[in-house]
Amino acid sequence: MKRRSVIIGLGATAAGGGAIATGAFDTASAERDATVALADDASSLLSLTPLDDEFAFVDDSGELALVFDEVEGGGTGFGSGTVYEVGEVFQVSNQGTEDLGLFATVDDGAIGDAEFALTVDGEELGPDPTVELDVGEAVAVGVEVDAGDDPTDGEVSITVGVGDGPIEDPGDGPGDAPTEFVDQLVFDSTASLLAEDDGYLPSEAIAVAAESTAQSVDADGNGDATTYPDDEPLPLMAVDQNLPVVAFGFPFGQDDGVTFGEYGNEEVLLNVLDEYADSETVLWDEGHGQFYDLASHSGFEGYAGENGYDVAATTDLETDLLGPASAIVITSPSESFTPDELGALDDFADAGGLIVLMDQSDFNNFDQTDNLNAVASGIDTQIRFNDNQVIDPENNTGAQFVPTTSDLDTENYPGLFADREGLGLELDPTEEYEVEVVSVADGDTADVAFDSGIEDTVRILGIDTPETGDTEERLQEYEGIDDGPALKTKGDEATDYAESQLEVGSTVTLSFDENEGLRGNFNRLLGFLELPDGSVYNAKAIEDGWARVYDSGLANHDAYWDLERAARDAGDGIWEISDVADTPPMGDEPVDELFVPFASSVATANGDIAGDRVPVSSEGGDPLVGVDEASNVALLGGPLPAESFESDEDGPGTEPYGNYVFLANLIDAVSADGREGSVVIDGGHGQFAADYALSAEDAAYFQRYLEGFAIEFDGKNDFDDDTGRDLAEARAVIVTAPDDELGSDEVAAIEDFRDDGGAVILAGAGAEDAADARDNLDALAADLGSDLRTGDAVTDEENNLGGPENPTTTNFDTDFDLFGAYGDGDDGGDGGSSVDLAVDELVADPEGDQTEDEYVSFVNQGDETVDLDGCVVDDEVDNSYTFSGISVDPGTTITLYTGSGNDTDDTVYWGAGRRSGTTAATPCSSRIRTGTPSSSTATERGRLGQFPTRTAGVFRRGESGVDEGT
Repeated sequence: MKRRSVIIGLGATAAGGGAIATGAFDTASAERDATVALADDASSLLSLTPLDDEFAFVDDSGELALVFDEVEGGGTGFGSGTVYEVGEVFQVSNQGTEDLGLFATVDDGAIGDAEFALTVDGEELGPDPTVELDVGEAVAVGVEVDAGDDPTDGEVSITVGVGDGPIEDPGDGPGDAPTEFVDQLVFDSTASLLAEDDGYLPSEAIAVAAESTAQSVDADGNGDATTYPDDEPLPLMAVDQNLPVVAFGFPFGQDDGVTFGEYGNEEVLLNVLDEYADSETVLWDEGHGQFYDLASHSGFEGYAGENGYDVAATTDLETDLLGPASAIVITSPSESFTPDELGALDDFADAGGLIVLMDQSDFNNFDQTDNLNAVASGIDTQIRFNDNQVIDPENNTGAQFVPTTSDLDTENYPGLFADREGLGLELDPTEEYEVEVVSVADGDTADVAFDSGIEDTVRILGIDTPETGDTEERLQEYEGIDDGPALKTKGDEATDYAESQLEVGSTVTLSFDENEGLRGNFNRLLGFLELPDGSVYNAKAIEDGWARVYDSGLANHDAYWDLERAARDAGDGIWEISDVADTPPMGDEPVDELFVPFASSVATANGDIAGDRVPVSSEGGDPLVGVDEASNVALLGGPLPAESFESDEDGPGTEPYGNYVFLANLIDAVSADGREGSVVIDGGHGQFAADYALSAEDAAYFQRYLEGFAIEFDGKNDFDDDTGRDLAEARAVIVTAPDDELGSDEVAAIEDFRDDGGAVILAGAGAEDAADARDNLDALAADLGSDLRTGDAVTDEENNLGGPENPTTTNFDTDFDLFGAYGDGDDGGDGGSSVDLAVDELVADPEGDQTEDEYVSFVNQGDETVDLDGCVVDDEVDNSYTFSGISVDPGTTITLYTGSGNDTDDTVYWGAGRRSGTTAATPCSSRIRTGTPSSSTATERGRLGQFPTRTAGVFRRGESGVDEGT
């Protein structure tokens, strides 16, 4: 705000009495562009009018005079030790054409310890605009004189200032609290803060604390979390008392942990910049392997940009800190800082540069607390970071590891928690909004404009369409689709479909699902779009086959699943390229080792468990799986098919572990003999939002494994609902640690399913913030008549995958028939039988005569002779070879050449006549596919060109036992 000042000189009174007279009110101006005059001067910006002729009048020279020689109670002058207040002495009016803010400064140093002030409504006019004067508005100005103990003669100099716009925050002078504060902050997977030497921070440094219901837990189980004094709050945000350093327990404005605009995080982070940064350039460190880079805070980056800041990533802070930057943000670094870098940061802080430090919880040991504390030590801040996690079972967003808090120190840090106006859209999730379609990004994302003109992005709720452009797609999410380029093409077609339905310029109705929140990742609105014809695009896209159901906690999930099922059956849209029956088994090998994510032990209602009901224990002997065949129930210590551990999901990799094979075997063991159908997983009781639980969206890799045996895998959110997968068509229901208790009707439906021979697989979790979920799971087990219960957390410092809370084990009871390849059982997923045959050696595209020298050999790894009659080897262009009259003894091999020759007991030839263009027989499990042959004359050159795209572990015999296509 541009400020214009008017100088007023007042003659002071002394103890002996006298008058205070004005100087030249109508001429003195700090910038000579504003004047203050008497009321009859229509050309001035402000006018002054006496209100009480006992104290104010226009003197002979036409100037306003203030006279205080006759004070209340009689007598003259001001007596020492007395405060004099006159509420309405003169009036200030805005005669201009714009709204103004009025302020005043007073220099009364010449009148001893007496104090002189101008007031409006009893509040002192301060040096910042605190009184709003609209055009034509007037306010009464009073005078307050505190005579003090020893008033003396002297001059009082007063400056009255006006701004050329409305004041931004009335009443927010120095030391005054803002008129409104943010209500609540959210801390997603946060650590808490400490002082040096693991001490407790001084109270004045704690800007935000967790609620009293919060707890500090050692989530990674390595024993290095620091405890706090009893009854002391857990600090989540701190401000150094000596340096411009502000610290948070987690990445405070990250896109995937803070729903933009729902809490006050973005406002507080921007207030921090306003308070401590003195230039528009803010650096974001990306030079130390940070996971939470600037892109992970894109919502805040845009918000800061709208408010005048240039937030830029840096990988060379030593150089960039020498530039115009006034602040740098450092999130938990996986790589340490060099001494030179620490020195540059120290110099930056000493020069007044703001340093914002952000930690994260020690869950899964993903944090890098030591590296961040080294930075804190290097810049000599009093703040340190704890190697812990804060949970709150009562104040959270739905998961205990996402605590919320309103414990904000607004007294010491009013500016940091001021509620800023104009943050995004003020939307009510219970209301509907008419919006205009601005553009369509792809099949599930569109930009819309509100009546106010504000544009925003809508992530269309409950659906997912294939990625387009260079974005990678997870094929496992799309049932029966394993052709990446073809799915990309379908993604482009899905975008075309969206553009035809959501026409640019058309008006649609935006609404929300209260269970899902207003915004999701990347600050996008989560909404339904109703088309002009009354249909809802979300449902229509699924119904027409151009989207799959996104398996979240969506209220419409099960109804949407029915639409997807019909579209898949019809082969509409993207499902044209889907063929679940063509999905080859993958990774189906005997189980040598398991890992149990977020493990808890398995016990019984009386606290122990009989050993003959435990097929899997930890290396230390803790029961990790319990089987109750009488109740058709099994209880796992953790969610075995958790896909976050897959290497393709940036996890540590699950390749050595047989979790999927074991779980498939367990399902068949617990269900009634011959029970077939799909596997159904619960996703409607808080599992989607919890790290320690699973919805179908979190188990796509297990889905793909089951597809290899023609078993479908479906999510269901409400078991007492006619929509979605019919449990009568299922072989198993999986329920992982539910944050929300299942309703009585839902429990009854699962009981009926179990009574009909279906398997119920329950999965616990040892995480401390899963206590309520374990209670809910135990209640379900009891309702099903099983005495299996969840126990204590199980950790293993030596044998684990990604952290001690995820123990690995080979401690199996092999009396349970659960550890062979899934194809070894009579059920086998598709009714076929299997044999223990594996690839032993492969030669593809050798030099010389390829038709004679290409070959693949197989070894019998089992203990029994294998009859290969009817087993099939095929390539990716549907050339196939079927074994006939061949058997392989234990430990011996059979070699298949691609050329012609005379078959023997251990050597056969593809060109000898047992081949065809296609095969109708069910191929061997993990069937051997030889890749695309290297030329169009592949049938002459051989069939092992570019081998292999897949290799087999186990063959499966065709149902008929012969190659029906030959």
